[in-house]
Amino acid sequence: MRLVFLKVRTLRKPVFAVAIAGWLLPAPIVAQPASRRFEATSVKLNRSGSDTSDTTTTPGRISLINVTLISVVRRAFGVQDSQIIGAPAWLSTERFDIVTVTGGGERLSDKERQPLFQALLADRFGLKYHEETRQLRAYALVAANTGSKLLPSKVPGEYGMKVRTEPGRQVLHSTRGNIPRLIEILSRLTGSIVADQTGLTGQYDFTLEWTPAEDTDGTGPSLFTALQEQLGLRLKPVKTAVRVIVIDRIDSPSPN
Repeated sequence: MRLVFLKVRTLRKPVFAVAIAGWLLPAPIVAQPASRRFEATSVKLNRSGSDTSDTTTTPGRISLINVTLISVVRRAFGVQDSQIIGAPAWLSTERFDIVTVTGGGERLSDKERQPLFQALLADRFGLKYHEETRQLRAYALVAANTGSKLLPSKVPGEYGMKVRTEPGRQVLHSTRGNIPRLIEILSRLTGSIVADQTGLTGQYDFTLEWTPAEDTDGTGPSLFTALQEQLGLRLKPVKTAVRVIVIDRIDSPSPN
């Protein structure tokens, strides 16, 4: 009995010391491998040449068609593009069809999917990463001085929020849309982190139209102006401490 007792103490002491050291030391945070995994996964290059992607989620199955890998990293960690550091260029250019079986009949939430996508990236793309906290320039989405113009949706229908490009303008049409999805779209359009400070938690029907910054011949409002005039919202520049994912290594996918 005495011998067993000594072994347990010997084993526990280093673990306790590492835990205390990890608590005392600042970032970087060493990332731990995800424990949950998809039951089955198919990964194939998509050579269609299209830049349109599609995501279909049904109970027990998730299909990501013609997606970039940077978008999968976003899903895996719940971050925006500007929070992903060290990503090679091909993560934003090469496109894939990724079809997964979750191993259950339930429809998983975004949070529940994250460890599954993290494991997929590690298993099929050899992802190695760590987390840090950095001071980054960002935007806060707030109500304009005139107040928000968004009204809760009262019309039954399926959720939908997509940006389409038309001659001289871009249009975001929302059906029962929400602020978290708007934040994601604005982050992609501005290339910056966008934090939600609106306090708006409902579902909203609206149409937002603006002229892209690169369209020098456009006569419509900029995205920033359109937000204020059409939705009563404003993007306020801020600088804040932000969690970032630093990619140490990622490889081309292993074959199915």
